[in-house]
Order: sequence, then C-alpha cells, then structure tokens
Amino acid sequence: MEKRKVARGIVFFKDQVLLLHRIRKEGNKYLEYYAIPGGGIENLETKEEACIREVKEETSIDVKINLYLGMEEYDRGIAYYYLTDYISGEVSLGGEEKEQNNPDNFYEIAFIKIADLDKIMIYGLGGEMIKKAYKIYQKANN
Repeated sequence: MEKRKVARGIVFFKDQVLLLHRIRKEGNKYLEYYAIPGGGIENLETKEEACIREVKEETSIDVKINLYLGMEEYDRGIAYYYLTDYISGEVSLGGEEKEQNNPDNFYEIAFIKIADLDKIMIYGLGGEMIKKAYKIYQKANN
C-alpha cells in the first residue's frame, strides 16, 4: 500500500506559531494534540503547492514557501515540512476542518508561544521542525 504524502507549513507571527488544536474521539477516549497546518498532496501537485493550498484551506491565510525543512516517515505516510512566510488574510478555521468540526472531532486555530512548545503535545516531529524553523525565522527577522 502506498503511503499518504502530506505537506505542512509552519507560519510564525512574531514569537508565536500557528497550529491547529485537535481533540478527537478514538474509541472511548479523547486524544488531544496540536498539528502544523497541512494535508494531502493531490495528483499533479508539487509538495510546495500542496503546502500553500492546505495552509490556505485550513487557516484562511495566504503564505509563500520560504524553505524546505525536512521530512518525516511514519507507518501510514510521509510528511514534508516547510517554513512559510505569511502574505495576507485573516486567520480563521476553514475547509474540511471547519465543516467537520464537532465535539468528537474538534478543531480550533491556536497561536502558541515558542516558549510554551514543550508544554503541549505536537503531532509527529512537528515540535522539532518548529524549533528548527524558528531559529531560521529569528535570524531573518532580527
């Protein structure tokens, strides 16, 4: 079976990173974590195009690719991580995340301070990728 490929975009607003807060029911318990905006790469779409599209769909903002950060392979898929630069738009939940939002499959936009990253559960290698991206972001914006 071919692994699902996804692209994720890390977006900073000063000392905060834009994430999706998730709470979803799995069996009789709820899982709570944060995820970097992103999703599946569609046919004939580049990883970069998917990243830009998915960030727009999930958060309603426009971004551009700044830098490829690396990838993560796991049981069911492969995730490609990008540092992105905010271009325009007002951050708000959109796309399937907004449509499918309910108490058993909850999504919300979250701005998390970089200093608080270690206090939350971030899906996959997201936390490591955010820290790596933030060092690059800081150098470029100081």
